[in-house]
Amino acid sequence: MNINWLRTFIIAAENENFRKTAEKLYMAQPTVTAHIKQLERDIGTQFFRRSGRNIVLTESGRRFLPHARSILSSYDRGTHDLLAWEQGYKRKLNIAVSPLLAATMLPYIIRQFMERHVDVEVIVQVKDSKEISEMIEKGEADLGLLQMKPLQKTLYVEKIKEDKVICVCPHDGGDLESSPPIDIHDLFENQTLFTYNHPEYWDDLLSAIHAKYSKVRTMVVTQVHITKRFIEEGLGFSFLPEMSLRRELMEGRLLEVRTPDLKLPKASTYLITREDTEENRLFQAFLKEYFS
Repeated sequence: MNINWLRTFIIAAENENFRKTAEKLYMAQPTVTAHIKQLERDIGTQFFRRSGRNIVLTESGRRFLPHARSILSSYDRGTHDLLAWEQGYKRKLNIAVSPLLAATMLPYIIRQFMERHVDVEVIVQVKDSKEISEMIEKGEADLGLLQMKPLQKTLYVEKIKEDKVICVCPHDGGDLESSPPIDIHDLFENQTLFTYNHPEYWDDLLSAIHAKYSKVRTMVVTQVHITKRFIEEGLGFSFLPEMSLRRELMEGRLLEVRTPDLKLPKASTYLITREDTEENRLFQAFLKEYFS
C-alpha cells in the first residue's frame, strides 16, 4: 500500500469530487483516479460509486475512512518525529496561543526560549481563547496562553500578566501639540464603538458605559488586529489592551483618549496546562522570569 493512495482517498472522501481532489493535491485528475483504483485493487473492495458528476463513499469506504486517517496520522507523526530528531530536537513543546498574544509578545518570548533551550522543538497553534482550554483538556496541546480564564476545573491555571485597557481613536491628521484633547463624550455620541475584540472584559465595560452614556452605537469586531485596522481607517474607536497598541501609538496612527468618568478594566493573560511535564515546567519558569 502506498501512503499517497491513502492521502488521495481521504481528500476524495472529504470532497466527494475527483476534480476538487486533484486541485487540492496539485495533481492531474487521472492521477487521482489511478490512486483510488490502485488502493481499491490492493484492499480488494470498491470505495466510491458515481453520483452524477460527484462520487459517494460506499459502505466499505465509510468503514475504511477512519482507519485510513489513523494510518496517515501515525505516518505523519512518525515522519515529523524522525525529522525533528535528525535536527537535534530531543523534546517537543506544543503551545496553543490566542491571536492577540501571537501577534504581540509571543515572537520575542519564543525566540528567547529557543535560544536558551535549543533541544526543545516548539510548535505554535494560534486559536481563539475558548478553543485553547478545550485543546489542553483533550491533550491536543501541552500549554496554553490566552486572555480568558478557562472554566475547566481539571486544568492548572495561572494568571501571568495584567495589562492596562485604554481607549483609542484614529489620528485626525492634525498637530497633536496644538490640537485640543479629544472629548470622550463626543466619541460616544458620534462614533461607532467596536466591541468584543477581547473575550473577558467587554460585558462589564459595556454595562459601565451604558450607565454613563445614553447614546452608544456599537459594532462587534472579534479580532484585535481587525479592530485596530478599522480604527486607523476612521470607522470608530475602541477599548484595547495597551500591549496590543504600542507600535500604533508610538507611530501616531492611533491616539489614546482619556476617560475620567470610566474606571477601565485590566486585560489578563493566563497560562494553562493539564500535565506537569518537564517541558511545561521549563516554559513556565521562563515566563515567570520574563514577566518578573
